[in-house]
Amino acid sequence: MAGIASLSKARARVREHCQKENSALEANSAIDLAVSFDGSWHKRGFTSNYGVGSIIHIDTGLVIDYCVLSKFCRNCASAEHDLGRGSPEFDIWYAGHAIDCDKNYEGSSPGMEVAAAEILWKRSLSYKFRYTTLVSDGDSKVFTHLKDLNIYGEDVLKKEECINHVSKRLGTALRNQVKVCKAQKITLGGKSHGSLKDSTIKKLTRYYHNAVFSSINKDAPTVRNSILATLHHCTSTDEKPSHTKCPTDTNSWCFYNRAIANNEIPGSHSDNIKTPLNPTVLKHIAPIYKRLTETSLLERCLKGQTQNANESLHSFIWRKCDKARSVSRRIVEAAVAEGVSEFNFGNASAINILQKNKISPGKKSIMIARVRDRRRKLKIHQAKSERVKRRRNYLRMKNLQEEEKRKELEGIMYGAGEF
Repeated sequence: MAGIASLSKARARVREHCQKENSALEANSAIDLAVSFDGSWHKRGFTSNYGVGSIIHIDTGLVIDYCVLSKFCRNCASAEHDLGRGSPEFDIWYAGHAIDCDKNYEGSSPGMEVAAAEILWKRSLSYKFRYTTLVSDGDSKVFTHLKDLNIYGEDVLKKEECINHVSKRLGTALRNQVKVCKAQKITLGGKSHGSLKDSTIKKLTRYYHNAVFSSINKDAPTVRNSILATLHHCTSTDEKPSHTKCPTDTNSWCFYNRAIANNEIPGSHSDNIKTPLNPTVLKHIAPIYKRLTETSLLERCLKGQTQNANESLHSFIWRKCDKARSVSRRIVEAAVAEGVSEFNFGNASAINILQKNKISPGKKSIMIARVRDRRRKLKIHQAKSERVKRRRNYLRMKNLQEEEKRKELEGIMYGAGEF
């Protein structure tokens, strides 16, 4: 009940927000929404019995619907063991049990995300909503499946990419390329100058992300130019400078063009380029950059959308339902309902649940809930500050570089079949 009340309140706020944005909307008309959808599982490794799909409204950040799927029922498993599946006794027992059965999904664990999306989209019209813009990570067939269903009958569904996941594709592709080349006796990684080390891949991924993020609301050619500028900049040398795509203003991040704009002599590339790449590396990673700078992909990144809200919701849910413990569908549903309520309206939502059940929360509980909500807001505000972001990135890169140095000193200490 708590989850239903939270969702109803969230939907009312979303409708109110949309009517403020567009006064021409009729009270009972279906509203087109831009939403972020993502799935999560109770168990790691895509073998989970339970999966959750959630929809978050982009503009308000509120969860407006969710779905819990289960492919396991403990009572059914016990009855099958005792009575034997397909036996007359089991059929009689199941006829009375079916309405309360925990199992509501047939299929693989990875397929839960697609199945949950279908359920949520099909019932969206009952809430007078149409989810016409989908922010997705591209890890599943959700968008393709929904396009094939054509639920709204007008082929209105559009997809936008999560820029965090798109930038991660670069890192994954570069690591895979290092492995492929190693199998072909071509060394891209290693200790040599300009090699594709883990820290270099991390930096290139960050450069790609920053290039996309800094070009929000611009056009695809501008984003492509910004991305390729980071690649060409890293391959430049004193003998062959390649900065034609880099910004040319006096505050440019490119040391070479910045110096020229200020009528100064550019410094040495070896001193100023912190992420050098040698020509051999460039030859093998250029096709990856070509694929990840295609117009069709970049056009879906122009608004700079992310699925950070969905990931945050997942942490709320699984803090209440430990992934390391065996649970039932009802426990997962309770955790999701409580997590959604807390995500939408803070710890104060728990106080409202107690009051609706005629339980006095007490002054201490109310005070603790308010303190936790204030602490959460402060933490979010601090995490978004540029100073904290720079510090976080600095520490991440520092730890990675120190780990690489330790590996170089020790040599190969662990590897599948290495010893």
